Amino acid sequence: MNIKSLLLGSAAALAAVSGAQAADAIVAAEPEPIEYVRVCDAFGTGYFYIPGTETCLKVGGRVRFDALYGDAYNPDADGLYTNTRAELYLSTASDTEWGALKTNLTARFDYNPQYDAIDAAGTGIESDGNNTRTRLMVATIELGGFAVGLQDSLYESFIDYAGNVDSDDVINYGPSEVNMVAYTYKGGNGFSAFAALEDDGQNDNDTAGGASDWPNVAAGLKYDTGNFMVGVTGGYDESVEEGAVKARVGGKFGAFTAFLMGGWNSDGDSFNSYAPEIIDGFGWGDWAVWGGAGYEFNEDLAANMQVSYSDSDVLSAVANLQWTPIQGFLIQPEIAYTKWNNATLDDEAWSGLLRFQRTF
Repeated sequence: MNIKSLLLGSAAALAAVSGAQAADAIVAAEPEPIEYVRVCDAFGTGYFYIPGTETCLKVGGRVRFDALYGDAYNPDADGLYTNTRAELYLSTASDTEWGALKTNLTARFDYNPQYDAIDAAGTGIESDGNNTRTRLMVATIELGGFAVGLQDSLYESFIDYAGNVDSDDVINYGPSEVNMVAYTYKGGNGFSAFAALEDDGQNDNDTAGGASDWPNVAAGLKYDTGNFMVGVTGGYDESVEEGAVKARVGGKFGAFTAFLMGGWNSDGDSFNSYAPEIIDGFGWGDWAVWGGAGYEFNEDLAANMQVSYSDSDVLSAVANLQWTPIQGFLIQPEIAYTKWNNATLDDEAWSGLLRFQRTF
């Protein structure tokens, strides 16, 4: 074999190897499959599947700005107050062999330039030093009718709150956020009932707070067709060994809605978690009543009013307009009047509110 033949053979072998490597280099890998977000309609509108799971997630919230002159809850308040609020809502749901497993979370953030001044006045409103407040409103786990965690007492929310006004609880009608263990039965024919153990954070020897000796007990039942509802709830406050019963009836008649609610306190000389304090160390007395109505002029404009009165001679009247020029955007002017007329307090207060709110 001469040198020329050797060189030609080596060049051919090198070209074959290089060609094979070049061919290997241009082989395209198979693309990764793309997983699109899927709508989950099994639990209502707004849910979507978390990618890679069978858990459905719903995200929402609202941003609100309030300008308030005076305070219907406090006869000593005067001047202009402003508050900006943001709330974030997160809900999850998934099907299990024991029923739907759900979680709910609501976090609230407020900014109010008056917080530090109010703290200095000793009213007990807490701030973090820069006029903001952060508050966990709801954190619950639900499965098969059972619910555990933090939410408004079912004594308050099960038969609905009071009227569709901001100052609806000048005469307070129940405890707000409490840790609880609750069971709700839904009959599917409009009938439902609940029973709950609730922790008010109080004990028999320290009504200002501390570890509870025993939980409070609440229960209720209602019949609700969607256009008509009647229900009753009751609660027993173990720390003061007293309680209250509350009943509500309401209905929707075309564009008109109305309700009437009444409460009875087991000891009119004191207050408890279920017949709460109104102001300055006194509550309902023996009873309290709330009534209200609303009218929808069209899909963009509605009016609401509420009047409430207690056996302790407290009168509250509130009215507003709710204008929704764009879906999800609310403009609400409201006016409220309160009259305290008893041996503890003889005073009155007016307040005016202008609210702008975006809900998503």
